[in-house]
Amino acid sequence: MPASAPAEPPPAADQPRAVQPGLPVAPAPVVRDFAGDTAGAPGDVVCPACGTGNPAGRSFCRRCGGPLAAPTGPAGAVPWWRRLRWPRRRPGRGGLRRLLAVLVVLALLAAAVWAAVRFGPRAVDAVRDRTATPEAVLPSAVVASSEARGHPARSVVDGLNNRYWAPAADRPATGQYVELTFDPPIRLMDLIVHTGASPQQDAFVRQARPAELTMTLWTGDGPSSARQLRLTDRPGPQTFHHVVGGVTRLRLTIDASYGAQRGREVALAEVEVFRRP
Repeated sequence: MPASAPAEPPPAADQPRAVQPGLPVAPAPVVRDFAGDTAGAPGDVVCPACGTGNPAGRSFCRRCGGPLAAPTGPAGAVPWWRRLRWPRRRPGRGGLRRLLAVLVVLALLAAAVWAAVRFGPRAVDAVRDRTATPEAVLPSAVVASSEARGHPARSVVDGLNNRYWAPAADRPATGQYVELTFDPPIRLMDLIVHTGASPQQDAFVRQARPAELTMTLWTGDGPSSARQLRLTDRPGPQTFHHVVGGVTRLRLTIDASYGAQRGREVALAEVEVFRRP
């Protein structure tokens, strides 16, 4: 019989064990015992939690990991400058755009408020002028610079177009006027003028007729304003649209006449005034 192979000697204690190729074995962790650790040097820092000595300069205990530096001040005593919340970064483009948008909105609101205060009453009046139906109004008083006999100033508002006012015949008609007073003041809308001595054509041409009148208005809160009215030489109403608020007096002054001759009177038959209700 063949002799048996000699047995391999056991590996020495300090020799590594056999392992499979490509599978390294991690070394076993070494557990260090800190039971007998104490502050070994005068400069060591003793952990307040476990009493282990630590070299100076460490922040955490080498045994338990606890903090080595204890708080020096009372709890909650934080300096005021640390309590301030400073912005972490400067505003970028998005912040600037939002700021500009807010400024634009504020500017638009301010402009809207200013426009409402400045132009609001005028806008309301304009709307009411367009939607309201004018109504006739009689003056509280009528006077004239002069009157021809039998043709007083009151004839221009008596509702009859076959009676008229005429200035006195002993002076030129140009510059003579008739004036209407309103109490309370009115918002003037329209003025209708009838010229001549009668609506009938044959009687109409027997007397002179105003060709141009200057309408002068007085208001309670401002100076007078004037407008020239050009009249056609025909019987019937002639309408003039003129909107003015707060009118207290209305004067019609003769500037020129049709058919003016010696012995003829300049006849102004009727003046109708319409206001906004």
